[in-house]
Amino acid sequence: MSVLNVLNTNSITASGSEYQIVNTGIYRVTAASASTVQFNAGPVIQVLAGESILLKGANPGRAGITAATDSATAVYTFGDGAVGLTSGTHPFSTGDYIAIVDSASVIDAAFESAASAGKVITASTSTTITTDIDTSAATADYAYTSGSQAYAHRCIKITAGAADIVVEEVQIVGG
Repeated sequence: MSVLNVLNTNSITASGSEYQIVNTGIYRVTAASASTVQFNAGPVIQVLAGESILLKGANPGRAGITAATDSATAVYTFGDGAVGLTSGTHPFSTGDYIAIVDSASVIDAAFESAASAGKVITASTSTTITTDIDTSAATADYAYTSGSQAYAHRCIKITAGAADIVVEEVQIVGG
């Protein structure tokens, strides 16, 4: 028997949007009154009053930051701690939303962004992304040397329709 393990719960007000880091990419959406839900720029999905639906959103993804520029549109370069990868260092695409998380405080705070802010990738290559994150307040460009790394995590933008919705990110456990 499968069981749903709820990882987090968010209430989104009518016509509002919220951003959250993707952990599993599986969501249970409930509405007390008929509404809709939309993930990123995907299709608008009807949610019936008092019903729950299970939806698949974006896949989880994260990458270690090896360099970042201090500019109005930050460019982040990714790698795995100086192993020397030259391509395919991140799972992101143009249009994805991200949050920059630095739990070890290795980068200037200007390079960080919360998931609730929903920063978008405006361009990407196999090793870099350009974002709408304004890092011009940073004291200098960032360059990874050794030790702990900051990470970019994929986020999802969730938009409610005409009525409030509750979105739970879930994990399916068991079989």
